[in-house]
Amino acid sequence: MRVIVIGAGIGGLTAAVALRRKGIEVKIYERAAALTDVGAGISLWPNALKALYQLGMRPALDALSFVSAEGALRTASGAVLTRTAAHEFVARLGLPVMVFHRAELLNVLVAAARDIPIHRAHECHFVRQDAVRATVQFANGAQADADAVVGADGLRSIVREGLGTPGALRYSGYTAWRGIAGFDTAGLLAGESVGRGQRFGLAPISGNRVYWYATDNVPEGQREPPDQAKARLTAMFASWHDPIPALIRVTDHAAILRNDIYDRDPANRWGSGRITLLGDAAHPMTPNLGQGACQAIEDALVLARDLGQGGDVEASLRRYEAQRRPRTRLVSMASRRAGQMFQIESPSVCRLRDMMMRLMPSAVTLRSLSTIGGYEGHLDPPM
Repeated sequence: MRVIVIGAGIGGLTAAVALRRKGIEVKIYERAAALTDVGAGISLWPNALKALYQLGMRPALDALSFVSAEGALRTASGAVLTRTAAHEFVARLGLPVMVFHRAELLNVLVAAARDIPIHRAHECHFVRQDAVRATVQFANGAQADADAVVGADGLRSIVREGLGTPGALRYSGYTAWRGIAGFDTAGLLAGESVGRGQRFGLAPISGNRVYWYATDNVPEGQREPPDQAKARLTAMFASWHDPIPALIRVTDHAAILRNDIYDRDPANRWGSGRITLLGDAAHPMTPNLGQGACQAIEDALVLARDLGQGGDVEASLRRYEAQRRPRTRLVSMASRRAGQMFQIESPSVCRLRDMMMRLMPSAVTLRSLSTIGGYEGHLDPPM
């Protein structure tokens, strides 16, 4: 069997590695000329780590990861609403949440895919299919065919557009800035702080660095140069608790990224014939639960397992989609609700939200998190 994967991001690379592990011939086509990731940090929850460990990446991931001793949800003044110790989290979910520099994680995946052909500077133009093959036409004039095509080409997927998969992009109502700062991480409490329509999250990563993000309720499509973004954030979070102002101050303004946050309503159809979708192309979700990349990694394992069993290709793709749609719908909607709750602007509703979070037993929080992050997929079918 031959499979083409469109997109060499986290989901596409994981899918290719998993497919190769099942003995499937796979090629990756990527529109960028170089495999680099300008993103800041990324957290991988136990559900994603368990999948990548099955693909042989544990030593490389463990060498790069950072695990905080505890995390907390706080107010803008620094008052703790909830606190979770890493050992309690591990006892419930099996593994901790690990935080990486996104580019370094991508390097691990590229190394794992070193024996898989990756064709750069190949932007997908369209995909067509007949009864025996699917063919990809690229913007540079090249074309390639295979038994199946996997669209792992992100939020604005060309493969999805060609399939006519329903679900328009939906702006969440808030934008996000992200950065990485060199910072002494000793004793630093990871987590998120919530205000009125604004949030600030921070997570130590390896090498005495801190990945941070900030959100604000603003109209869609606004932009500013990086130096103005730093000035804006400096003013916005000047009165928030330490070390938030300091983190912004020591961040190189040229490295601050800004992205409006989007998702789509879950679709009841991902693919057709010999073509399917994976990751953000299938189910883009807001980052509030840290599950975007994690769900793409889960997808990759299930796709490889189903195609690896042999049999009819189209039936295998529909089986993969049927298994993944309920799970990704649950996570996507939970992430959307979390964003709506933490972006509330009303002072009275914010006070009620904070009181409820403070009174919630830690066992309830952990039980909720285990539904999202405790899932364990398998590359091989059950015996």
